This record gives sequence, structure tokens and C-alpha cells, in this order.
Amino acid sequence: MNSDFESGIWNIFNLKFYRMRSLLYLIAVIVIIGWIIGFFVYSIGAIIHFLLVVAAISILLAVIRRA
Repeated sequence: MNSDFESGIWNIFNLKFYRMRSLLYLIAVIVIIGWIIGFFVYSIGAIIHFLLVVAAISILLAVIRRA
């Protein structure tokens, strides 16, 4: 009877450990995805400025061609 009680406790412990481990994996994945997004957004900053300059030039050319 004692072994049934101990096996029940170990099953509960294993279930809690499995849930905690999956939660830690989820947190790790979220942190890694956030780091990747932060890295690429920071490096894309210069490209966004370049695209704004290209858009401004194309608008100026469209206005000049209509005049």
C-alpha cells in the first residue's frame, strides 16, 4: 500500500515537472523570438529611411512630370 502512495506522489511530481519544463520552453522561445525581432528591426531602421527617400523622390518626379 505504501508503494501505491509513493508512485502516486511521483506521478504528480512528474506531471508538475513536465508542465514546468514546457512552460520554461515556452518562455525561452518567446525570449528568442523577441530577440530576433529586436535585432532585425534595429538593422532595418536604415533601410526604412532609404525607402522613405526613394518614396519622396518618386513623388517629386510624379509632381514634376505632371507640371
